[in-house]
Amino acid sequence: MTFDIGLTEPSDERVIAVEELQSKTLVSPVSGLASDYLNLFNELVIMLEQIPAMPELFEDLCAWRPVSYEEYFRKSQLPGRHSALAAYQELGPTFRRRFESFVAELDVVALASVASVRRQLRDGPPQDMERLKETCARAGEKMRVILLRASRLVNYANLEG
Repeated sequence: MTFDIGLTEPSDERVIAVEELQSKTLVSPVSGLASDYLNLFNELVIMLEQIPAMPELFEDLCAWRPVSYEEYFRKSQLPGRHSALAAYQELGPTFRRRFESFVAELDVVALASVASVRRQLRDGPPQDMERLKETCARAGEKMRVILLRASRLVNYANLEG
């Protein structure tokens, strides 16, 4: 027995309209940036902070790589990704450089943190668990400070960071 409840596939126009609406919530109207990109770094912070208690995250941590804003949204399946890319192209050069400086700073801290943890865990369980905990906590703190400043820029167009 089948039931016809009157649902049909949405039209292309409806799909485009929904994506347009979702893109408006993805990209901040204040800055023209999408905060979703910063999740790339937030996820790394979480992994770093969890690694002493969850060493099974080690492979995921080692696989982490920096990704540019544009690359992130080109590969993304998020509705509104095209709008995020288009808005990024429209950013003023000073504002864009400010954002990219935060991203560069995050990339440096992230890569250094991953390398430090990798050195401590490359031969199995760490020799000094307290040192590993301190390394991970310090890395998380450094990244959170930069992420807060970057978030202010994305959400409020705060150039002071």
